[in-house]
Amino acid sequence: MLRWGMMMLFMPSVLLVTFYMLEAQNVARCLNVGGSWDYVLAVCDMAQQHETSTFMQRHGLWVNLGMLVSLVGLAAGTWGMILKGMSTPKDGE
Repeated sequence: MLRWGMMMLFMPSVLLVTFYMLEAQNVARCLNVGGSWDYVLAVCDMAQQHETSTFMQRHGLWVNLGMLVSLVGLAAGTWGMILKGMSTPKDGE
């Protein structure tokens, strides 16, 4: 329970940050060549200027589901630690 809880706690955040950084890298490349990033189509547009939108606005369902999974993982990890109890040192200290 503890291992699965910790995986559920951290994996959604790692995945969301990874996808965010991949998108941010593409946006930075587009801006460096003088374009404007179209967040709806996820393409670099050299002809028009596009408004910015947050990652949460574009991927709200994934962000909210990821945070829900993290909360369930936190609860599972906490429950796993409670069930495991205090461990004693093995070397006799």
